[in-house]
Amino acid sequence: MELRRIVGVVLAALFIAAGLASSPAAADDPPPSVIFMGDSVTAGFGYFGQKENAKNITGTVNNEFPSSWYLGDNSLSDCSPSGTTTPIDQCSNNNYNGAPWSAGPWKAGAKSPNVAYSYQIAASQDPTKAAPVENWAVTGSTPAQWDAGGPFNFQLNNIKNTTVVMTLGANPILSSFLQIKLALVPVSNGACADSTQWLGWTGWWAYPPKHVVECADQQWAQNKQTQHLENVYKTLLKNKNKVMVMQYYTTCPWSFGNWQPEGNVKDGPAAGNPCPSQVQKVSECSNCPVNGKTSQWEQAIAVQNAMNAKIAAAVGSVQQWAKTQQGISPGNIQMAVPDQREWQKHQAKDKDPWVFANDTWIHPSKAGHTQLAKTVTGAMCSAFGQWCGTQPAWVTAPTVAKATVPQVIKGTVPTTAKNKVAVDLPHRTKQQNAVGWTSSTPKICSIHEGDLVTYKKDGKCKLTAYAVRSGTEKKHESEHVVRVK
Repeated sequence: MELRRIVGVVLAALFIAAGLASSPAAADDPPPSVIFMGDSVTAGFGYFGQKENAKNITGTVNNEFPSSWYLGDNSLSDCSPSGTTTPIDQCSNNNYNGAPWSAGPWKAGAKSPNVAYSYQIAASQDPTKAAPVENWAVTGSTPAQWDAGGPFNFQLNNIKNTTVVMTLGANPILSSFLQIKLALVPVSNGACADSTQWLGWTGWWAYPPKHVVECADQQWAQNKQTQHLENVYKTLLKNKNKVMVMQYYTTCPWSFGNWQPEGNVKDGPAAGNPCPSQVQKVSECSNCPVNGKTSQWEQAIAVQNAMNAKIAAAVGSVQQWAKTQQGISPGNIQMAVPDQREWQKHQAKDKDPWVFANDTWIHPSKAGHTQLAKTVTGAMCSAFGQWCGTQPAWVTAPTVAKATVPQVIKGTVPTTAKNKVAVDLPHRTKQQNAVGWTSSTPKICSIHEGDLVTYKKDGKCKLTAYAVRSGTEKKHESEHVVRVK
């Protein structure tokens, strides 16, 4: 009798297991959430979230904060993240009481956020082939804050076995260039603001763009941006994620440098002069020669280009690292690049702006987020075979087209270099993919944060450039020789 009962239990268990194995519900389980993370660009700063938690913030979801410095609720002073404490994501489209990772996957609804590019992608998906989307970005956050020891490192380590889209690296570099005064009272004065112009006996003179970039590079090194970015990328890859790193779009806040520091008290942060209209003759000192002219626009874009190059270098470096790691494909981290020429045509003062005006012209407008959504879905389709089509589709068996397009390095690789110097190297291909570098002559030269560093020994510096396959674009590998003397 006991044996019969045991056999019956076993048979029942087998039937249950068979039923579970054939259940269509198991096959229809949704994929893991695609996680968007990083800084204010991804968080959707400028547009309120569904749960705002900061003092004096009373705006409703998807509405933009007004062009006001201090007056009333929701002013820029209330919305700006503090530079000395952990950011709490206020006035950002993904805000959820300062902990956007607690919001869960996006769902359509009247009170759901719909401005940030992550949510625009989520809403545009093929409803029969859609991935859950979560936005964990935090306005004001830096690479160090996501790295080990930072307040958001716990969240970073919880992202596993999925796909990640991110913007990270602009903070705190760009804020070091902001200079704002209200009624002659300083409000913001970044460490690099005075690297843009200087006042002589005969008036104002502009520094050349390279001088401004040098200050940005110093801030980058001081904050150990490359080290922190690479650590963040490596953590994500070690946790079996695929990573899409988006570079920053072209914009020029009127508050960049000391060109036009006086804010408009009446009309607020949205009021300012277009950066291309601010032009000065170039000279580096009172006894230095005049070297043409430059503009606030040219300086700002030079800084942004340099920053994007360093982000590309970090991606390329981690791709090189991935080649040495068992179970990690270098192609699992890729790069998305906005159409910079088009962004130049849609600045804050243009007819169809892609730049949000009420924060001195730094972040994307809703139309700008629409463009970033297109950038991301295009890159995701090309690199990973996901979110392809006019209604982006997330499929269980993604396919990527055969690689047939050769990649070519964008820029010139130096053929000579002096001893004990750092030299820029190209960090992207013409096909918009990251380039990583290695040196096979470590006594003569090495690669540091993407730059070529030479030593006191003369000789041939032998370098190898590497770009991973990305969609239809073939992997690239080329050797270069730089004579050091």
